[in-house]
Amino acid sequence: MAEPNLEKLERQYEQAKARLQSARARKVTQDRKIDARRKIILGGALIERASRDPNVTRLLKALVDGLARAQDRKAFDGWSPPAPEADRNIDTVLNGSGGADSPPPGSHRGDVEGAHADDPSQTSDPATAGDLNAAQSVLMEKPS
Repeated sequence: MAEPNLEKLERQYEQAKARLQSARARKVTQDRKIDARRKIILGGALIERASRDPNVTRLLKALVDGLARAQDRKAFDGWSPPAPEADRNIDTVLNGSGGADSPPPGSHRGDVEGAHADDPSQTSDPATAGDLNAAQSVLMEKPS
């Protein structure tokens, strides 16, 4: 009498093990899909930002040039990131693109009530200080 019960329990155990393995495989597949989606979205955002920001353009070029695997580099043969608009002036570089999410003129990201509007290098926001340095380097790189 114990043997048929033992066989039944072993069969149930094997079935449960198979269901667990299948559930784990579905989770791994779902995680890979989510990861791929994130990479695609971030890549698109990076490429779009490169069309507005020369620093991001340089970063993107450096990332592509630094790819270790030949097959990865081959995917970028003949491709270059979009160049930022050439007619951007220093105000545009310092204060952003003027889009809906840009701060009002005279204020800078990270400032409280425009506290450092007269001296952007004094802002507590490292992104603004980085933008200032980037703008200065862009100006210095332009031919006379």
